[in-house]
Parts: sequence; structure tokens; C-alpha cells
Amino acid sequence: MRLRWLAAWSLAAASSVIPAFAQFSPIATPTSAYTGATTVMSIPGANFSTTNTLTDGTLTLNFSSTLSVRTVPGGGWATWNSPPATESSTPKVLAGVGLTTLTITLPTGNTIFGFEVEPNGPGTFLVTATYYNGATVLGSIPLSIPANSGALLAAASSSTPITSVVVTAPGGAGGFAMAQFRYAAAPAVAAVPALGTPALCGLALALLVGGMLLARRQGLVGG
Repeated sequence: MRLRWLAAWSLAAASSVIPAFAQFSPIATPTSAYTGATTVMSIPGANFSTTNTLTDGTLTLNFSSTLSVRTVPGGGWATWNSPPATESSTPKVLAGVGLTTLTITLPTGNTIFGFEVEPNGPGTFLVTATYYNGATVLGSIPLSIPANSGALLAAASSSTPITSVVVTAPGGAGGFAMAQFRYAAAPAVAAVPALGTPALCGLALALLVGGMLLARRQGLVGG
């Protein structure tokens, strides 16, 4: 009985060195906790100027399509939502009129990323933001958003760094606009070499044998 307990303890100790699965947590509204933990990126440029990047000098976002600078409500984008659903009802936005998909590429190391989004419309449409680390999907945020004053936050935190976000909308949405891009970088930590499967198996075996030898020495297992 005690030997079986020692074996179970040894295997549990070995498994504790295996990294946990990535945790992906959507953020529904721009709470003070979210805004306080992140940096907002201002959108520069005159209304109707175009860009395929956005930078604040620390982080640069790259967009797969060219976007147009607009301002709500009188600068080329008519409506937005209002607090607490969004940070402001009159933001500056980046609009992709007619787009059905857009990839936002980030530098590595960002564990929180988000933005507000509204379809062009008219109507209500499913807009989805899918978060990636390389080619691995971290999670998706599907949002049913009215085009008239319906902007919502698409944001998430992830224990695995976010490297890109793909935004998709149906063709009938007529494209979409985005505002209030926010990010938080992961704190710098010393790199720890990961153990592969053979090393983990070897560690488990060593712990098991060590436990048996200790038990023999203490007279817990007959010999």
C-alpha cells in the first residue's frame, strides 16, 4: 500500500514540471482593471488618410490590408457604442470598408490585446476575433454586433503570448471599423529550458526508484 503511494507521489512530482495548457480569457468590457493593465495606442492622421500600420513607439501593429482613418461621428464613421460597453462614443477609428477578413500582427511577448469593433452595416452581424500564437489558435471571440451604435470590445488575456489576431465578418457587413487598440507585454523572465518527453519519463523513473530506496531504508518495504 505504501509502495503504491510512493509511486503515485513520484509520478505526481514528475508531472508538476509539465507546463499547464495555455489559458485564454476573453475581456467583455473596458473595465478599469483592463484599461489600467494595458497601454492604449492613439490613432494619428487626418480623416480619410490611409495606413497599414499603427505604432506608439513601443509596439507596432501591422495590418494585412490598408485601413482608413475616420472619426465618429462627423469624420467618416457615423456611430459607435457608449460607456460602459466602449471607452468613448466618439473615438478615432481605423476602417476597413468592404473587408471580410483582416490579420493584425503583433510583436511577440504580448499577453493582453484588444480593440473595439463595429460593422459598417446596416444590420447586425457576427464579427469574430481569433487569437493566435504562430499557427496555434489560442481562442476566438464571436460577437453579434449591430452596425448602428453597437461597437463592442474584442479583447483577451493569454498565458501564451499573442502574435496575431484575425478579424472576420460576413460580406453583408460591408466591412468594419476598429478603435482603442490596447496591449500589455509579458514581464521579462529568465528562460528555463523545457524538458522533453524522454527527460520527463527519466525524471519520473528516478523519483520512483528513489522513493523505493528510501522506503527500504526506513523499513517500509520488505526486502
